[in-house]
Amino acid sequence: MKSLTTVLVLAVVMLLKFTAQAAVSSLELVLTDDHVTFTTRTNISLEMVLRNVGETNMNPNILLSGLSVVLDGKEYKRDPKLTLLYTGVREFKAKSGWRSRFALAEFLIPPEALAAGRHKVALRDASSKSNTMTIFIEAR
Repeated sequence: MKSLTTVLVLAVVMLLKFTAQAAVSSLELVLTDDHVTFTTRTNISLEMVLRNVGETNMNPNILLSGLSVVLDGKEYKRDPKLTLLYTGVREFKAKSGWRSRFALAEFLIPPEALAAGRHKVALRDASSKSNTMTIFIEAR
């Protein structure tokens, strides 16, 4: 009985690993904005393309709420106090792309991290990371 339980536990672990690996390859995040210079740190928004290259549909609300920003190598989660108002499609269809914008103000980035100068920005979710984009914040 003990060995059967061990085999079942191992089978479940292997299934979970396989499912997690399948999820890794189902979403691609791409930053595409051509706006590079910003005059104020409170008004920075960038364009992103989300590509569902998997076989199943995704929930846009869950997807957007799970995104985090990587700024100069440090990851910042979405601010839970801000309500995510999404009024787009109900399902993000498999094998399709979707264009949207996000604002850095939606994330828990301290003001000093957005000092004047050059910064590297990327997006991340649980299973993928975007390309890195360089932005410039001008001194006031």
